[in-house]
Amino acid sequence: MAYRLRPEESIARGLRRVAKKELRSARNELRKASPPRDEAIHEARKSIKKVRAVVELVEADDGRGLGGCSRRLRNVNRTLSRLRDADAMLGMLTKLRQQHPPVFDEHTFARLRRRLSSHKHAAMEAAEDDGAWKRVDRALRTLRQDARRWRPRHRRFGALAAGVEVTYRRGRKALARAQKRQQADDFHEWRKHVKALWYQLRLVEGCSSEIRKDARALHQAETWLGDDHNLVVLCRELSKGTSLCDLERLRRAANRIQCELRRKAIARTGRIYRAEPGVFLRRVKRAWRAWQRQTSSRDTKRRRHAAA
Repeated sequence: MAYRLRPEESIARGLRRVAKKELRSARNELRKASPPRDEAIHEARKSIKKVRAVVELVEADDGRGLGGCSRRLRNVNRTLSRLRDADAMLGMLTKLRQQHPPVFDEHTFARLRRRLSSHKHAAMEAAEDDGAWKRVDRALRTLRQDARRWRPRHRRFGALAAGVEVTYRRGRKALARAQKRQQADDFHEWRKHVKALWYQLRLVEGCSSEIRKDARALHQAETWLGDDHNLVVLCRELSKGTSLCDLERLRRAANRIQCELRRKAIARTGRIYRAEPGVFLRRVKRAWRAWQRQTSSRDTKRRRHAAA
C-alpha cells in the first residue's frame, strides 16, 4: 500500500491510515532478526520519517491526540540514526574510494574499513546491551495504538495547508542561510526540510504530474544532500585518529565532492523554492481540488452506468 492519500477518503482518516501502516512496517522490519540487519534498520528509519512528516502536519494544524508522540518518534529515530550513520560511513568510504582512488591506497582503505566496521559493531553491541530494541519495539507498538486518536483541526485540504506551508517556508529560509554561509550544518538543516516537504508531497502526488515532478526533484536533492552529510560524518570520525590516513588529502577530496553535491541540490530545487510560500501552497491546493473533482465525476458516472 503506497504512502499516499486516497481521493475518496477524508484526509484525517488517510493520515491515520498511512501512519499506522508505516509504524507497523517499521516494527515488522526490526523484528525479522535479532539484532536487526542493516537493511531492516534503514527501512524502519524511512518509515519513522514518514510518520514524523504526518505528525508535523497534524501539529501544524493544531490537531488533537498527539500527546508525546513527537518526542517518542525522535527517541526512536535517534536510536536508529546512530546505527544507520555507522553503516552509512562504510558506504561513503567505498564511494569516496571509487570516485577518488588517489585518496587512499589499498592498505589505508583496508585499515579504514576495519576501523569503521569496528565502530559499527560496537554501536550494535551497545544498542543490544542497553535493551534499545525492546524499547523501540514497545514505542512503535504504543505509537501505532495512539495514531488512532490523531485528529487534524481542519477538514479537507485545510488539514494539510498549515503544515505544507510551514515546511516550505522553513526550507526556503534554510536554503537562503546555507547559500549565504556555506556551512555543513546549514546544508544539513536544509536537507531536513527538503526531506519533510518531499514526504508531504508524496502524500498528494497522485493528484497531478506537476506535484510528482516536484516530489522527484526534492527526492534527488535530498539524496545528494544526504551524501554531503555522510561525508561530513565520515571526515569527523576519521579525524579522531590522525594516523589513519592523510586527513588533508581526504578533506580536499571531500570538499570537492560536497561542493558539487550542494550545487546540484540547489539547481534541482531552484524552480520549487523560487515561489513565495502562499503561491506554492495555492498550486498544491488547486491540484488537489482538481483531483477531487475528477474522482467525484468518475464515481458519479460509474454509479449512473451501474443504475442504467
